[in-house]
Amino acid sequence: MLIEQRDTSLKYPKAIKEEKTRLVLDWLLEFRFSSIDLLAQRIGSNAVNANRFFNTLLADGVIQAFKNVHTKNERYVMLTTAGLAYLEVLGRDISKATTRVQHLGRYSHIIHDMAVQYAVLNRLNQFEEVVWDRHINLPEHQDKPDVIMRSPRGYWVALEYERWRKDTKRIYISFQNHANALSEKHYAGVFYLFDREADFKHYQKLFDAEEWPRYKRETKSGRIKVLDSTFKPDEVKNLRKCFVFIHEPVEQK
Repeated sequence: MLIEQRDTSLKYPKAIKEEKTRLVLDWLLEFRFSSIDLLAQRIGSNAVNANRFFNTLLADGVIQAFKNVHTKNERYVMLTTAGLAYLEVLGRDISKATTRVQHLGRYSHIIHDMAVQYAVLNRLNQFEEVVWDRHINLPEHQDKPDVIMRSPRGYWVALEYERWRKDTKRIYISFQNHANALSEKHYAGVFYLFDREADFKHYQKLFDAEEWPRYKRETKSGRIKVLDSTFKPDEVKNLRKCFVFIHEPVEQK
């Protein structure tokens, strides 16, 4: 999704509504769903104006509301087939779009994905394009990050949001996957964001080790086995500079 900034020169209500509608539908096309609170921030609206605007989108039938069994009292929205038709007229690729409520009503990663969306929202002024997890094209052997974002200078960076601490084996597998992707020039850097400060410090400590143990996840069983060799990050030029660790708590509403 190309990141479009608000056009502050627009004066007519119809043009303003069309712009806000496009921004909202583009976001839902990329991320499949979102919350009213986040989308209101995306279009720079206050609570009162946002409710009025989103109620018109619901009435127009281009978005639909849904609830998720893993959250309480949160208002989520997603695209409808009419919303897809709107985007198709604009020339968007709608081949991977989601419009079925049942796919998201029981979706277990909804809180994590919302944290990722807030992390992207916080960086809209720093990047020109964002691609979410399932839309990222990488070789089959390469694990996908939560999102990748393109800077104005044309560099792609990966973003991972860690709401909960993984075990040590999985953390080092993640480090190694990103190290491989960086070496293969799939992107130029990776941001690890953390909801909890203790997890931020834990990952940073593991990353700072002189040697990383190597692990391999078996394809069929999913089991993780320890390899005999280790990985020395300092032997790879500038690798240490390509990883950034940030304590960034999940947006609370």
